[in-house]
Amino acid sequence: MRLTPYKRLLIFVTSALWFSAFARTILPPYYLSQGITLYQMIVATLIAFATQLVFLLFIRKVRAKPFWRLSMVTSFISLLLIIQLTSVWQYYLASVFSGISMATYWVAYNIAYFGATPKQKIGLGSAIMFSIFPMLNIIAPPVAGLIMQWNALVFWLLSVLFFGFSYLFIGMQEDFSVEYSLAASLSELRATRGLLFLEGIWEALPLAIIPVYTLYFIKTPLSYGAFAAYLSLIGVAANLLLGKTTDKLQKRVLFLYPLTLILAAATFLFPYASTQLPLWLIVTGIINFFLPLFWNTSTSMVIDTHPNLESAIPGREIVLAAGRVLGFSLVLMSLSFERQPRVIYIVLATIFLIYPLYLWWISRFKKKYAFR
Repeated sequence: MRLTPYKRLLIFVTSALWFSAFARTILPPYYLSQGITLYQMIVATLIAFATQLVFLLFIRKVRAKPFWRLSMVTSFISLLLIIQLTSVWQYYLASVFSGISMATYWVAYNIAYFGATPKQKIGLGSAIMFSIFPMLNIIAPPVAGLIMQWNALVFWLLSVLFFGFSYLFIGMQEDFSVEYSLAASLSELRATRGLLFLEGIWEALPLAIIPVYTLYFIKTPLSYGAFAAYLSLIGVAANLLLGKTTDKLQKRVLFLYPLTLILAAATFLFPYASTQLPLWLIVTGIINFFLPLFWNTSTSMVIDTHPNLESAIPGREIVLAAGRVLGFSLVLMSLSFERQPRVIYIVLATIFLIYPLYLWWISRFKKKYAFR
């Protein structure tokens, strides 16, 4: 049976995300065992997203298959560099390759995926895409953590095997090229770029702080893998249900107000949860229940608002990366003044509260843009 381009893309991203879920999710405890500090882990995350941003700022033409191959190879090089860490600079170099991998994968993939998704099913299509990694994360991290504690060599060999398996699926995809200018891409996004930038800043919490500072409580690969599975299990079912609901109602923007307010409120709770594991599990669970819902809805809104994907998607990735770089920089500044992050939670929560206010201001009060 011949698969549609949409189904081939789903198989491809599933294989790539399985490689990531197995080979990378449980690595923070490994880094800690290799002498990498929590501060240095945040620096490495900043380096990765800064590299992604710089790469995207200077690229003007995207070729899908060559970019996907480059993405997989640089991700593999990043993995090879951390197998035997001898210095923090080797770890930082691995982060550079990881940033190149992100830059060369997601622009082409998002253009292909949302271009192949029926317009009346954008919400469901986005929900499916944002549910794949959490579903894989229910299985892969605990298994990887168990194998890592049992035999590290077997873990690394399986990671290499899963890389090769994922790389083979590139040949199944349709090739295409996209040319864009930075000015035109950012202009295309004028209705949502402020929202995307605010989103990127706040994402320092789920992308950097939670994975790293969980190590205050959990320090073994198996326990860390179980924690990752717990976070992923929470949000999958709700995400798929919301995706279908927003397609039916065609009012995605209405869901963004409560979602952003809940996420901001939960962020304010982190200073109280940062010293007790039960509270940490509860608050991170709240974030990871609502986060896939937010990503699904906000991405669907961007796709609905900017149907010219070849111009909008590169701009979206650039603005998000810029926001993340600023967010991670704020985290590092905070850690320069406090041993454990506390003030940064208040800063990130306050910044994220601007999101629903700005959305209301430009769409409801000013009536400058009409969002679905």
